[in-house]
Amino acid sequence: MTEYGYRLTTRSVRIAILIILSVSELVLNATAVRAQPHSSSTGPVRISTGYTHVSTGLSPGGAQLSSPRLTGSSPAASTIATPSPSQPVHIAIDAFTQIASMQIPPKITGRLELTDSAQVSSLEVRVDLGRPLSSRSDLANLRDSTTAAATASYPTPVVAQPIANPLIPGAPPVTFTAGASPATLNLPAALRVYPVRIAASGTVNGQRRIVATAYTFLVWAPLNVTAPTPISVVLPLADVPRLRADGRLSDDGLTDLIAPGGRLDMLLNAVVPARGEQTSTVTLAVDPVLVQTLKIIADGPYEVATPSGPSPRRPDRNATIFLAKLRAFADAGGTIVALPYGDVDVVALTRAQEYHSILVALLTGQTVVANAIGRTPDTTIAYPGGGLIDQTTLDLLRRMGITTVITDSRLLPPKEPDRGYTPAASTNIATSGGVAHALAADTELARLATGPTALPDSPTQAESFQDLVAEIAMITAERPGLARAQTLALPRYWDPPADWAQKVLGGLSTPFSRPVPLAWAPPAGSAATNSERGPLGYPAWARAAELPASRMIAAEDLRSQVQSLKSVLCPPGSGPSGIRNCIAAGIDAMENTLTATESVAWRAGAAGTDGADTLSAGVAGAVRSLRDGVRIVASRSVSLTSKHGKVPVTLENNTTFTVSVVLSLASTDHSRLRSASKLALTVPPLQKEQVEVDVNAEGAGTFPVNIQILTPAGRPLSADPPLRVLVKSTVFGVIAVAITGGSLAVLVLAVAIRLFRRLRVLRRQPPGGPSPPVTPAPAPAAAAAVASVSGSWSLAMPGSPDDPDSGDDPDTLECARRLLPDAAGHDPRASKRGESEYRTDDLERLIRATNNVRRQATVRKQGTTRNEGARW
Repeated sequence: MTEYGYRLTTRSVRIAILIILSVSELVLNATAVRAQPHSSSTGPVRISTGYTHVSTGLSPGGAQLSSPRLTGSSPAASTIATPSPSQPVHIAIDAFTQIASMQIPPKITGRLELTDSAQVSSLEVRVDLGRPLSSRSDLANLRDSTTAAATASYPTPVVAQPIANPLIPGAPPVTFTAGASPATLNLPAALRVYPVRIAASGTVNGQRRIVATAYTFLVWAPLNVTAPTPISVVLPLADVPRLRADGRLSDDGLTDLIAPGGRLDMLLNAVVPARGEQTSTVTLAVDPVLVQTLKIIADGPYEVATPSGPSPRRPDRNATIFLAKLRAFADAGGTIVALPYGDVDVVALTRAQEYHSILVALLTGQTVVANAIGRTPDTTIAYPGGGLIDQTTLDLLRRMGITTVITDSRLLPPKEPDRGYTPAASTNIATSGGVAHALAADTELARLATGPTALPDSPTQAESFQDLVAEIAMITAERPGLARAQTLALPRYWDPPADWAQKVLGGLSTPFSRPVPLAWAPPAGSAATNSERGPLGYPAWARAAELPASRMIAAEDLRSQVQSLKSVLCPPGSGPSGIRNCIAAGIDAMENTLTATESVAWRAGAAGTDGADTLSAGVAGAVRSLRDGVRIVASRSVSLTSKHGKVPVTLENNTTFTVSVVLSLASTDHSRLRSASKLALTVPPLQKEQVEVDVNAEGAGTFPVNIQILTPAGRPLSADPPLRVLVKSTVFGVIAVAITGGSLAVLVLAVAIRLFRRLRVLRRQPPGGPSPPVTPAPAPAAAAAVASVSGSWSLAMPGSPDDPDSGDDPDTLECARRLLPDAAGHDPRASKRGESEYRTDDLERLIRATNNVRRQATVRKQGTTRNEGARW
């Protein structure tokens, strides 16, 4: 038979036996159970319990009480036990032996608390032992399911301890102690985990019955266990960001956390070795914002933002002590890992493609922590929020120098879950930047290590711690002889009860487990070096836990505005003065605060988003104040009287910092108005700089010019629209000049043509000048032609007796001479062109000349008449 077949057959037989025994036990309980001491029990038994106790009963008012299992905050929370009305007593375990062996007898101490109004007498506590468990799944089934625990078989009676005092309403609880010799248990000399049932019976209203039941586990282990399980622990020291961009704290709650007995103080005390003690193997994951804030509180004085205004605070000595303890841990050789600055959600930033922000957060976090502890932290280990990381983010971190990543074990499930044992936490994952070493942090161990809560009826510390010890023992017992290293990554904002952290971290040193550093690796060539983990997954519930993309986008948009201000306050090449200018303006503080708004602390179910919104609003206000302090002052309208002109612009710097900006002038019509497009200016604090920008107008008109302030990199300093100035120009443009010149050329051409014609007429006159005035007798045909053209005009020929102001008109005489034939009746120019054409042209000339003469005669007559009147 194969090993698998043998195991399957064995498990089937076990299940059958458990069913038979459970049915028998239920029958016995139904017929009234009366517990009797076992004949072989010769002494009290100490039972190590920490498992869910189901002590239930009724309240005085008759309402049912529940006993919830609240030992962690994992989604896989334990089942809440429903109380039975027949169990009016609650069993609480106060102390027990964590690990029993032949040398260490088991012993249990507890309390019986009455939860009903009825008195219970004749009390007796009976302890029974079940069969050994073979896997963590069996252990979890009994631990988290009250039904499974109640129906399980407990065939080995251990002890029955009578209780002398009755339970009386209003009286204090009744304590009990039970134990026995290890030899009487007849248990093997091997590591085993046994389920244990603790039942209390008594008389209620005259009836004998079981009044309370609780369940836990007994860890039985020899002194020497082959190949104990190595366990590395990661303990975060982190809290929600409180540091604002203006250097104030959003609240003063951090002082309570570092005070004696505070959450952070207890966590640090649990790992800081006392003088002469060995250095702790725990790895501290330190939040840079936390130590940066503590440094401000320690140096003091500092201010806390309140609704009524800043509230001053004195330096806190506890902050100084806390930082000194942290440095002592580092000086003793302890491993410190710097979380990214602000403990940013690296997966959400990767999804938003803000890779530069991740790198800046990593480098800034390492620098801040190094300044706090006086030495460089481990820069090769990353512990993302909740251990949640996808393949893309892992590739990015690997390229940024991260070689080891702590992940949630649910993202790296076993390759073969049916093997029935827990594989080693370590595995190698191929990335684009090389092989990454992943450590699967066991989520069940972390849930159990979280500890009990302060809620009523929650498990005691003894019960909760026994659950953790049984879980670790079960890991080793699943496959003895093979050391499979496990990683315990405690919650980010772990708030354990008093002394619980020391109890958990110190309780890892057992015969079956041993604490090791995070960098521990199994010996080369051992079976544990072969990875048994599957590929890296990223389920939907993990993605739902990320910060929303809208928050990341809003933070990065605001960061781009801060970076624009940075280039204005300390541009490249500004030297130390520029750096001092940026520090004084708080540019780095703004960027760090924005990084803190991307923290995993603001995830759903953590601190909420109100704190992040407050931090972002502070940065936005600071950016707006600086940006609005630099503005342009210019006239809304500027007139140009020539082609070249100047536009006066004043740049005001109302801030207390030197600014270096670029004035940008852009016309909407580049073809008609040109100017210097960019002008670099540096303005001292609270000063004004007036400049005159040269512009060239190519034509008349009104041209809008947009004036805007740019950063030295050419980005707009503000999202506001640019200032618009209207430039009015009266200069002629090229087209207007072309039209005017063309018109002038046409006019000159027309005048030239007229002169040419006149000169041509003058050249046709005889050399001796114009002929003397003659009055030839017109030929009949010519006279008729003249008469027909002149119509009813009373035309007086010049030189005739009828002309009162006769004179020689050369044009008229010439036209008449050419028009009339000579004495022989011959036309002197008839041989050159047709008679009709020539005479028609000369007739028109004659008529025009005659009209001129007539007008002149009229003017003369009017003058003569006036003279005669004057003489009269």
